[in-house]
Amino acid sequence: MSLRKGQPVTAEILQYALVVQEKLGEGGQGEVYRVTHQDQQAYALKWYNVEQSTPEQQKSIRDLVTHGVPRGAAGKRFIWPLDIVTTANSAQFGYLMPLIDTQRFGELGEIQAHRKPAPSFATLCEISYQIANSYRTLHLEGYCYRDISAGNIMFDTQTGETLICDNDNVGINNSKEGAQIWGTMEYMAPEVIRGQAKPSIETDQYSLAILLFNLWVWHHPMHGEMEYQIYVWDLPAKKRIYGENPVFIFDPHNRSNQLPADAEYNTARKRWQYCPPSLQALFIRAFTEGLHYPAKRVTEGEWQDLFLELKDNVLACPKCHAENLWSAQQNQVRCWHCQTIIAIPPKLQITHTKGKHILLLHKGTQLLQRHIQPSSDKTSQVIGEVVQNPNNPTVWGIRNLTGYNWTATLPNGQIKTVEPQRAAPLSLGLRLDLFAGNAWAEIIN
Repeated sequence: MSLRKGQPVTAEILQYALVVQEKLGEGGQGEVYRVTHQDQQAYALKWYNVEQSTPEQQKSIRDLVTHGVPRGAAGKRFIWPLDIVTTANSAQFGYLMPLIDTQRFGELGEIQAHRKPAPSFATLCEISYQIANSYRTLHLEGYCYRDISAGNIMFDTQTGETLICDNDNVGINNSKEGAQIWGTMEYMAPEVIRGQAKPSIETDQYSLAILLFNLWVWHHPMHGEMEYQIYVWDLPAKKRIYGENPVFIFDPHNRSNQLPADAEYNTARKRWQYCPPSLQALFIRAFTEGLHYPAKRVTEGEWQDLFLELKDNVLACPKCHAENLWSAQQNQVRCWHCQTIIAIPPKLQITHTKGKHILLLHKGTQLLQRHIQPSSDKTSQVIGEVVQNPNNPTVWGIRNLTGYNWTATLPNGQIKTVEPQRAAPLSLGLRLDLFAGNAWAEIIN
């Protein structure tokens, strides 16, 4: 039974009397409506079809409502179920969730269809980071998502703020309870397609890699020559390409499924070249070793660390001004757009308790709290910035924007105190002690 405009429905726990306003869309499990509370607060309501309105599904939703949204900023990106919703004289039910501003947030398909602008590389790094970061948080709380796909992700192409939708299929990792949804075929792990495994955190990790590849390359990692030669794209064909004999299109050792010599595949070729070596390396691992050995899949933490570093190291081409991404494996960067060789500026190598991080030093480079203290709640707080000397623009420095002193060791061994709002001169070999002896930075070539 579909709902009609003006029909009353009730939120079970909140005891909200809601009114159906309009239908927003529909999918395989049911329909989505905009509903309002008496104070005119608007929500979205997913209303299940008769077939999906099972006691097991209702229990699953109620458990998610009881657990509540995952913790922290990462958890807030999930459009989490708020309550079970019912209506009189019907065995069907649905669940209440926050309403998404679809004018601001869009799906990847809208970008590819040019209905919304494509994000910059820096913004795409932020989107990718937020996705990995949120799934990491979900997994750390013992849940698996089960249906990671591009259709369940929405993002702001200007800010990179990301939302994860359709969370009603989230379940306890390795739970023996059967889920109604096991994923979208194109995103399923091979072992799930072959019937050898159920959805889990490890299968989520495979789906996450496909999602990120789609975001960056606008192509499926298994759609190459083998898929090109198939003329009937039916279920057996999909099972063969995705589950029974999957081969990565950029596998460096197995070229049986490389991209065909067809102009339709030029976008994937070009966008693969956008990806710096460090990103290509993780994709190759995800779709070679990770295809066959779930324990060797790229983790959410690895993805998030890489995208944070790439976001920090965007280089503008001096000739055409196109954005390029630099990673530590590169001695030089060739602009993807005009092929100009871009000089790599000096770098700030930061050492902290959890490892190292590298920042390219150019005008406006910002040192953030997360660079020196990855576990900080104030990850985006600016603590330093590359600036020019107002009296001599040829002299550059890094200004202390904290409320405490830094200690600078100059290349000649001289030690100076860098007070708040003062700057240490940029020179190769300069060392800065930044955070109570637990983080320091050195300028390297």
